[in-house]
Amino acid sequence: MNCRLLLKIFPVLLFLALPVPGRAQAEKTLLVTKIAFGPDGAAKVGYDTKGNAAQEVESSKIQSALVFYALAMNRLDAESGKALLNQVQAAVGKIATEQGLVRADLLKGNPVLKALQAAPAEQTLDLTFSQVGKSNAVELKPETVDPKFLAPAVLYLFQDQVKTLSESGVRLLVLAMGGMNKWYREVGKASDADSVAKAPAYALNLAVDILEKLGGKKKPN
Repeated sequence: MNCRLLLKIFPVLLFLALPVPGRAQAEKTLLVTKIAFGPDGAAKVGYDTKGNAAQEVESSKIQSALVFYALAMNRLDAESGKALLNQVQAAVGKIATEQGLVRADLLKGNPVLKALQAAPAEQTLDLTFSQVGKSNAVELKPETVDPKFLAPAVLYLFQDQVKTLSESGVRLLVLAMGGMNKWYREVGKASDADSVAKAPAYALNLAVDILEKLGGKKKPN
């Protein structure tokens, strides 16, 4: 499966479109996310922001993380995908509490991480988020990464963003995480090829709608 996806930008909302073949336009890299698993099975997340403005970087982080979650769900088998979805939903509950937003620990004791921790292996995943004309593109390398790294990588990426995004960024992220799970449970199937585009689009749409109803808040641009 080609991991390069084009994300179509519309005013206020970001709607993800399916890949558009044969499009030759000037490309600008907005963000490169590196998820590096070490010999202990733990991962470190780093970013190359390409000198872009902070708000733009935050928006790129959220968008690329959601697409990566969708890509992982599409590639994982049904059992592994369900386990990841359940842990992402558990993370939503830890972050969005009755007392307000909490920058929670999503990794401690997480069952999704146990298999890789028991048999650790080194692997680095690069997620490149680029502007291509009036669209954005997301590309994962290596394309043939072992699926055992995907679910843990999603959790490490979400954990990093929960710890480092602004409060408004975390609010958007957690709403979109919940929105993606709603899509998987009620709207579509993770195994469908177009789920990698449709699930994040639905989630961002839902998250922005909720924020607007709560007080006109919009996600970072």
